[in-house]
Amino acid sequence: MKVYRGLAVVPLPRDLPDPGVSATSVLAGHQAAVQPLDAAQLGRVLYLGAGVVRVAERDGRRIPFRASGSAGGRFPLEVYASTRGVAGVPDGVYWYDGQEHALVQVAPAAVGSATTLVVTGVPWRTGWRYAERGWRHMYWDAGTLLSQLSTAAASAGLAPRLRSLFPDAQLRTLVGADGVHEHPVALLSLGDGDPAVAPAGPAAAGELPPVEFPLCTAAQRAGERAELGVPWPDGPALPDLPASDSVDEVVLRRGSQRRMDRTRTLPRPLLEWPLRAALRGVTVPHWVVVHGVDGVAPGVYRWPDLERPLHGGDLRDDLLRICLDQGLAGEAAYVVIAAAPLAGLDDRTYRDAQLAAGLVEGRLHLAAYALGASASGMTFVDAEVPALLGEPDNLATLLFTCVGVPEYTGRRGGKPGAPTTFRPVVPRLGPQT
Repeated sequence: MKVYRGLAVVPLPRDLPDPGVSATSVLAGHQAAVQPLDAAQLGRVLYLGAGVVRVAERDGRRIPFRASGSAGGRFPLEVYASTRGVAGVPDGVYWYDGQEHALVQVAPAAVGSATTLVVTGVPWRTGWRYAERGWRHMYWDAGTLLSQLSTAAASAGLAPRLRSLFPDAQLRTLVGADGVHEHPVALLSLGDGDPAVAPAGPAAAGELPPVEFPLCTAAQRAGERAELGVPWPDGPALPDLPASDSVDEVVLRRGSQRRMDRTRTLPRPLLEWPLRAALRGVTVPHWVVVHGVDGVAPGVYRWPDLERPLHGGDLRDDLLRICLDQGLAGEAAYVVIAAAPLAGLDDRTYRDAQLAAGLVEGRLHLAAYALGASASGMTFVDAEVPALLGEPDNLATLLFTCVGVPEYTGRRGGKPGAPTTFRPVVPRLGPQT
């Protein structure tokens, strides 16, 4: 996390006002009753996306885990709230402290009418492990975070509006990001008003490790623009609605599964409904590799056609090889693959494609956990994927999501200030029989 010193702090209420709306209802796009936007509700939304819900201890160190998933557990993101008219929170620009569940004011109130969450990425946090590839992970993680922020906001009737096109230089000024060690990634406004993103004064920068990955800086700057885009479309609501627990309960139960039971299958509706919900409003192409789904023959399919495999047969060993022998690739009931032709992407829409893949992964996580399955993101050898999918080599592979039957039940996340202590499960490596 960033470090700020000597700034005003607004503690957020630690009793989260759960609206009690089912996760499947929100994922299906059904409207929820509008709740007051006050400090408690804003805090709930922030906590269900970026709050510290679990902690582990390793070699005498206490390691915090946030509510949303992250590639390799690196959590390379920060969240800011530019507030307008939030009861109990003076208008201003705040950094969200997910460990203390508090807002730290970093700048005066911005111009605009709609309270807006700003997600930024810190390349070093993921790059020390994944090098320059971590720039992509930053956008995947932002998608998974935004899936939970937007689901939490929608369950309170707050009409979240996601934007990925914005004036980068203006957003850097708004939150005090320098464009080298921290970059703006996405905006999520609460309501249809003008996003409160025009800075009215300088922002405190905070402290980050001064480590740059020059290729990440170059990739980010290549996509910079100067205009504010329109929100992403929501997509039509789904007519069918399986029962589930509330958004809050599902988010706190959700984890990144480390072991799945390859001897068990999932029913076909647990493939079809989660994918339809996850892809609402998203046009990035997706494929599905089926290992163990009742009523669907094993093989590779181009979604949404589950009747005609591109090629059939048991592909567990192929997926294990492509996923660097990470066991979940062969243990899952099915693996969802996002990919897009490079020829259709420019420097900005390449960002969008990575973000969209992460958004779909995050929604798949929530849908799977809501319906009794489990999920985890997965990395891969890019060069191996086009042949698997029967596509040309100029395909940009974006993200894999493994969905299957959990081998164990993870511990539910805790409340603000009381994270659950747990012991991480070690994933399997190599072929399993």
